[in-house]
Order: sequence, then C-alpha cells, then structure tokens
Amino acid sequence: MKKLHHVNFFIKFTFAFAVMLGAWLAPNWKWGIPIALICILFLFIAKVPGLKAYLKGVCILVLLVMASWCVNLYFQGLSIQEALPIALRMASRLVATTAAFYFVMETSTPGSILAAASAARLPPIATLVLSLTFGVIPMLREDFNRIADAQRARGMEIDDAPFFTRLRFALARGVPLLVQAIRMAHAISLSLSIYGFDLRKKRTTWRNVGFLVEPTLPIKETRS
Repeated sequence: MKKLHHVNFFIKFTFAFAVMLGAWLAPNWKWGIPIALICILFLFIAKVPGLKAYLKGVCILVLLVMASWCVNLYFQGLSIQEALPIALRMASRLVATTAAFYFVMETSTPGSILAAASAARLPPIATLVLSLTFGVIPMLREDFNRIADAQRARGMEIDDAPFFTRLRFALARGVPLLVQAIRMAHAISLSLSIYGFDLRKKRTTWRNVGFLVEPTLPIKETRS
C-alpha cells in the first residue's frame, strides 16, 4: 500500500470528495453507517499512519454529535426514538467525510501536492492553499504529539489520570502548539520569499506527474 502515497493528489482528492458526497446523499443511517465502516476498514487495509489517534478522535466526535443532536431535536419536540436515527445519520456522514480526507492528508506530502498542482497549472494562490491545508495539518499533529511527550517527561502523566485531569493537560498543549504554528507560518513565508515565490507567476515542476507522482528527481543511468 506504499504506492498509495505516490498517487496523484487530485485523484485522491476526487476519491475523497466522491466518498463524502455518497455519505451525505445516503437516504438514512442504514446506508450511512456501512459507508462509514467501509471507510474505516479502508484506512486499516491501507495502513494509514496515526490511525490509532484518529480513531480516538472519531469516538469523541461520534459521542459529541450524537449527544448534541439528540438534545437539540428533543427540545424541538422530537422523542429520543425519533431523534436517534437522525443523529446516527449525521454521525456516519462526519465519520465517512473525516476518514476520506484523513487518508488524503496522511498520504500526501507538501512536495507531491505542489508538484501535482504545478503540473495542473493551477493559479499560484490555489497551489499554496492546497499545499498548506493538506500538508501542514499532519506536521502540526506531530508537534502536538511531541508536546505531549514533553509533558510526560516533566511528570504530567495523562494516560492513567482521571478524565478531567487529562482534559486539562490536553488544553495545556494548545498554547505551545499555537506558538509552534506561528513559527511554522513565519518559516514558510520566509522560505517562499527566499525562493522568489510570486503570485503573478506560474510554477513548474521537475517531477513526472500522472496517475502517480514521482517521489524523487528521476535520474537516468548512463553506461560508458
């Protein structure tokens, strides 16, 4: 499944968008839940990195969506039995959507996104937005994990702590993560300036871009 990382970004993006569209057009939860489960199973088969953390986030997302929709619909006059299918349908939609685009983010490097966007001759601003949106989020997640490891090294054990203690420690990661995000944005803008990035000029790429995006510069061997 390593070749999935080299598939053209726009092919993966189109696939994710089609999955999202199918999930949101599903008539009820009986169709939505199987679609969501198939998306999760695909992530397992594809061996997408960081899947354990993603599943934890999905569990929290499902609980929050189910609770919020049931309470909201109950106050609108529906019974819990009537509100539950609607909440299940919404939760399944969000699980399928997040799983599809999580696959895109985790299997697309900023370089491959830039190469695919440049080969497609997209406007420079669109290229920049796509590469930052899908390329920076995994980097921020890695910073988030490093901050958590630093907290554990300083005695802020969160694995066996009560829920509210873990929540407080998790919120404590927000400030250093925000600082790191600002530093990263500054480094990216400085790098773009050094390399002469100009929104008025179209970029080119040295990679061969088709169904797959070559991960490295193709070098042909010559025999003497």
